[in-house]
Amino acid sequence: MNNEDFEWWTKFREKGGDITHQEFRRICLLHSKYFNHKLVYPCTCATKRIQKWITGLNEIWEEA
Repeated sequence: MNNEDFEWWTKFREKGGDITHQEFRRICLLHSKYFNHKLVYPCTCATKRIQKWITGLNEIWEEA
């Protein structure tokens, strides 16, 4: 994870709670970047999928 993404993710993790629309879009962007897939914005009702993406990004963050 590059420095800019690492810093953003660190602040995001500290915030906790509900995510904003801007944060949702950034999560999608980061997931596509680090898991090498086309940028997609799943339905915000797909909370399990979004949580899996957050979990995956957390694992990358922890390894950085």
